[in-house]
Amino acid sequence: MSSPSKSNMPQARPGWPEILTALALYLIGIVMLGLWMSQITDEQAILRINIGGVGNGLVGLAALFAAYALRVRDLRAFGFRVPERKWLFVGAALGVVAFGGCFIIEGIYFHFITEPNNQADFQAAAKGGALSLFILLISGAILTPLGEEFVFRGVIANALNRYGAWAGVAGSAAIFGVVHGFNVILFDAFMVGILTGILFRKTGSIWPGVIVHIVYNGLNLLYYSTL
Repeated sequence: MSSPSKSNMPQARPGWPEILTALALYLIGIVMLGLWMSQITDEQAILRINIGGVGNGLVGLAALFAAYALRVRDLRAFGFRVPERKWLFVGAALGVVAFGGCFIIEGIYFHFITEPNNQADFQAAAKGGALSLFILLISGAILTPLGEEFVFRGVIANALNRYGAWAGVAGSAAIFGVVHGFNVILFDAFMVGILTGILFRKTGSIWPGVIVHIVYNGLNLLYYSTL
């Protein structure tokens, strides 16, 4: 995988201070969000999962701007650059590929491992009617991907790219997977992280990866509505 040309990227780029700041703030925010969500009863599962989606997006945005405020006060350095239109279409296509890939990953995983359903809240909200599904798509298929891509590609993959493709793509995808917990979603998230990391490294823009993530999450939520 080749890195973006120097002419397409600002000279400054995030480094370890930005990684540590963004990741620490993101983890603290996610833990606090999780504690809040744990106080919401199963009878309000739809509310609980939508709070999680909105909160995830806001935490990611806060983590990005904390990293931005440190040294490199140029959003272009964090991937806020307009890519060629073709890469947005590539991102959409890869989102569909990732959606298909998750069935393969989960089929293999559940052949060997049994674990509780950690997507039950998503499934309840997806099957809660048209309004519930619409709100879920906003929180889980738009806000969550934005927040996560801001942190894991805009900051972490971006900074790690200086050490080469393995660090920038595979390293950031591994961190992204682990943050999702030690369950089947780790492997799904790792796959999505690989695809979005490749696109970020190729284009220097977070937006193709955002499209991958939005399409992937959106198709999963629409699929849950049919179960």
